[in-house]
Amino acid sequence: MHETEGIQTLFQSFREVNQAFHQSMTATTQRLGITSIQYFVMKIVSENPGIGLNELAEKIYSVTSTASGIVERMVRAGWLSRERPPTNRRSIRLTLTPKGEELWSKVSKLRHSQLTAAFSQISPEDVLHLQRIHKQIVNIIQRQREEEKP
Repeated sequence: MHETEGIQTLFQSFREVNQAFHQSMTATTQRLGITSIQYFVMKIVSENPGIGLNELAEKIYSVTSTASGIVERMVRAGWLSRERPPTNRRSIRLTLTPKGEELWSKVSKLRHSQLTAAFSQISPEDVLHLQRIHKQIVNIIQRQREEEKP
């Protein structure tokens, strides 16, 4: 196998794993009446209560206007609350409502049990190797991006 073919095969395997993960996530979240992106928003807000819209957009790899639309739908559903801090009336702070916390608890427990079942079929050593290699790849790519900046 040529080096180029090996890289393409590796990249394709990343895409296949990502696609399988996304399909599994979509099936899980749909059963509970939310979308995959709403799941990630709930996860981020639960880990960062009071997070602002711009920071949320960064964490979901989106633009602020898209994040704003997602937040608006989640506020209307009763899962998120938006507050304007008295010190900066132009910003907002996001938190899960009690209804959102209850839904987050259900969906995160379900997702955790699914992932635990899947990863229990992989040896702990292989999981550690995979984590180490992924971190190494991310670090290399981040260094390359930094070097490319003007």
